[in-house]
Amino acid sequence: MLVDSVLNSLTPRKPKKTDSQFKLKRPSLSTWFPKYVRDNGLVDVITMIPWIQAVPFSAASLPLCTLILLRTMRLPSMMARSPLFIIIQARIQSIGGIGNILARIIPVGITVIIFIHIQACVVYYVGRLTDFTTWDTQFDHWRLYQGGGGVESAPVFERYIWMLSQSMGNTFPMTFKPQTIAEQVTTLLFIVTGAILYATFVGLISSAAISFDASGKLYRQKIDELTDYLTWKNIDAQTQRKLLNYYEFKYRGKYFEERSLLADMNESLRMLASINSRQLIEKVPFLKRDMKDGRDNIYLGKIATALNPIYFIPGDYIVNQGEQATEMFFILTGKVNIQVNGVVVTAFSDGAFFGEVALIANIPRTASVQAITTCHLYSLSAKDFGAIIQEFDDMKQRIDQIYEERMAKVRMEQAAQMLMSNTS
Repeated sequence: MLVDSVLNSLTPRKPKKTDSQFKLKRPSLSTWFPKYVRDNGLVDVITMIPWIQAVPFSAASLPLCTLILLRTMRLPSMMARSPLFIIIQARIQSIGGIGNILARIIPVGITVIIFIHIQACVVYYVGRLTDFTTWDTQFDHWRLYQGGGGVESAPVFERYIWMLSQSMGNTFPMTFKPQTIAEQVTTLLFIVTGAILYATFVGLISSAAISFDASGKLYRQKIDELTDYLTWKNIDAQTQRKLLNYYEFKYRGKYFEERSLLADMNESLRMLASINSRQLIEKVPFLKRDMKDGRDNIYLGKIATALNPIYFIPGDYIVNQGEQATEMFFILTGKVNIQVNGVVVTAFSDGAFFGEVALIANIPRTASVQAITTCHLYSLSAKDFGAIIQEFDDMKQRIDQIYEERMAKVRMEQAAQMLMSNTS
């Protein structure tokens, strides 16, 4: 105890609440030592004294020996500073789904175990102070113990295990029957403390059960709600299967909204989270920006965060020929057919894009696009794109130039068609 106190008094600790910029700013020894003595000196002195040798009377020295338990109050802060404990806690938290809850449950569970151990030792100690009055007659285990020697004739291990079982009974249903006043008061204190620890432990277990696979539970709830709705609306079985397939593909057993999750992040984190969509954007020639003015990544990030996730199942028409174009699409996964006048002319798959004319010119779609497989796409609306390029004059000028070139080509095609119709 003396060595522990000396080391603690000579080891300054950083404040409990801090951040990375204060990690090296521990107090100086001249500042730390008086503070340590003021806050911990009394406990250190009391717990360092060998009371059995210092006080000759056992009736007084034995109770004073329990003061060493005051040091257990430091256990939480010691664990919080322990590198081994921090590493173990980080690994537990990394367990998918329940890591954070487990990291809270395990320390409480360890606390309960330590509490039961201390309770067993203290209750035994209180009984010893009164020479185990009535123990040998009250408890059949000791009344019928071999040799008739009672509690004190049993091996230490057997006495410890028996007291541990009694302590478990006090933490849950009470099994130890206190007789003396000291035993009754001690037992009541441990029962109340044990009930608080038990309630905390049960609460954390309940929280873990609720939070485990939370997104999966929301998904199943959503599917049940959808099934009830379809039944109530008398939707035919084929349409029901199609709708359920859509939800199954979109959420894949986990219900979460990508758009709302991204909305809670700051802009920097949203750009990091949208890394897969940025790779798709870079494949579109007219969306590239390479000015090397420090704003290229800003521009790309704004485009990436403006993308909206959208899902289709086989047979769905993503766009229809002749309808007004308001957005373009990027294929993250899946395959689509491009149809002109009902005839398939080509097919696009992962990494491709289509409908980019919608961002340049306000003209009708020139082809229909139908999903062949389940498709996960991202869409970029002309409205969002127009708002972004207002911040980048070079991109606005490029789009205006592409628009003029595209419209000139459209006018030439229209003139050629009129000429051909007049000659015929």
